[in-house]
Order: sequence, then C-alpha cells, then structure tokens
Amino acid sequence: MPTPPYDIQMRLSNIMTCLTVTGDTLRILAASLKGPFLEMLSVTTQSLLKNIETVKQNKNNCVVLMEQTYELLNAIIILHIKSETGGELPPITLKHIGNFTETLHKIHTFVEAQQSGSKIKMFFRQGQMSTLLKDCKNGLKQGIEVFQIKTVDIMGDIAEIQQQAKTRHQEVLAMIDALSDAAGSDGASTMSWIYSGHNRSPP
Repeated sequence: MPTPPYDIQMRLSNIMTCLTVTGDTLRILAASLKGPFLEMLSVTTQSLLKNIETVKQNKNNCVVLMEQTYELLNAIIILHIKSETGGELPPITLKHIGNFTETLHKIHTFVEAQQSGSKIKMFFRQGQMSTLLKDCKNGLKQGIEVFQIKTVDIMGDIAEIQQQAKTRHQEVLAMIDALSDAAGSDGASTMSWIYSGHNRSPP
C-alpha cells in the first residue's frame, strides 16, 4: 500500500530539518579535523539537502535513503566525538567510512536524477536506475550493520530527534575547543600531529 503523499511530505520536511543540523556539524568537523572523507561527506550532504527539496519522482525511495543516511552520518559524528585520539579513527573504521562515502555519492546521483527534467537521468539506460537504487540500499544496509545502528522513527518525536542533533553539534564544538586548548598548552607540534591524520607517534 503506497505511503500517503502527506506522510511523505512530512517525513521529507522532518529529515531535512534534522539533516541541516547534521550537515553543519559535519562541515565544522571537516574544517577542524581535516580527517579522511569528512570533507567529501560534508560537501555531498550539503548538495543533497539542496536536491532533496526539488525531488519530483520516487519521493518515497528518496526519503527512505535520506533517513538512513542521516542515521549513518550521526554514527560517524559520534565516532569522532568519542575518539580518544583527537578525532583520529582506526584504519578499519576509516575503511568503513570510505565505503559509506561511496554509497553517499550513489545516493546523491539517484536523488539528483529524480529532479524534473534531470540531465543525469538521460545518461541511464532502462534498468540502470533500479540497479543504482539497489546499490544505494545495499550500501546503507551494510553501513547500518557495521556501525550497529538502531534505526529511529523520524515521524516520531521530531523535537527530541532535533535536540539530539543539536546536542551532538555542541559536543563537536566542545571537542574542537578542547583540542584548541591542547594546542595552547602542549604546543603547535602536538596539534599538527593530531590534525595530520598520519599514523605516527606524537612528538
């Protein structure tokens, strides 16, 4: 049974509200930590926010993809917040984030192709769009399993979900402030090591 258009529009509005905060948080992380994939995740998320507003086709699929994308982006932000090495993550975790980054690019392509008169869609042969959607869903499913995410109901308590997103944003700001304080007390060389992303011992 198809989802009523009103529900789809509500879910779309909710996920855009939450993803806007998450996108801002990613942007700050990317600018401050210079970690692998953060910049790509940030830029792609910002572009997705613009494209999702004008989706004309496959709205239900687009909303589902965006809801799961939101959960995975939050999981990645939390990993950086909880990191005990100045936002630096283990190689295996970075590999998983890299895999999700590839999936996010596919999601962006799919969503962009759902615009009215999309030029991108003209490049897809019949059946290729279905294959792309399947790849997006499989990539998200893998990410949710890897990062052990418990899915949330975006149609549930939207106020609470928004507050959680804002809290994570403040936690990122606090983490960056703490790293800045460490630079002041321990010297610029230590912060250079933290921000470099290289696997070597600190000075």
